[in-house]
Amino acid sequence: MLLQSSNNNIHLLPALLDGWQTGRVSGLKTRGGFEIISLQWKDGKVSELIIKSNLGGNLRLRLPNKIELANVKLIEKPTGENSNHFFQTEPVKTPIIGINANIKPLALKETFLFDIPTTKGKVYEFSPIL
Repeated sequence: MLLQSSNNNIHLLPALLDGWQTGRVSGLKTRGGFEIISLQWKDGKVSELIIKSNLGGNLRLRLPNKIELANVKLIEKPTGENSNHFFQTEPVKTPIIGINANIKPLALKETFLFDIPTTKGKVYEFSPIL
C-alpha cells in the first residue's frame, strides 16, 4: 500500500510488498486537498516527496523515515487533533476488553509524524534526512 489516510494524518508507504521496496508514483490525491506530485522511495524509505496543497491548512504526515523542508521548521511528534478541519473524524467508543483477554501488541514498524502548515496552491519539496 502506498498511501493511507486515517487517524487525522496521511500515511505514506504504510505496507509495501516485499518485492516493491523501490519505486516511484505521481498524481495521487489525498484527503484534505493534497496532491502527491512525486513520491519516490528506495529500500522502503521516502527518497523524494513533492506535495501540492490545493486547499491549504495543516498537513499531518506519517512516514517511515525523517524528512526536512527547506527553510521551514517541521513540528515533529505532534499531539492532539489535527487542526485541519478536512481531517475531522467521528469519535469512536472505547472497546470493552474482557479481564481474561490475552491481547498482544502489534509489531508495527517505526514511523515519524510531522505537522506542516501549508498554503493553498503552494508546492512543497521534502528531502530525506540521511
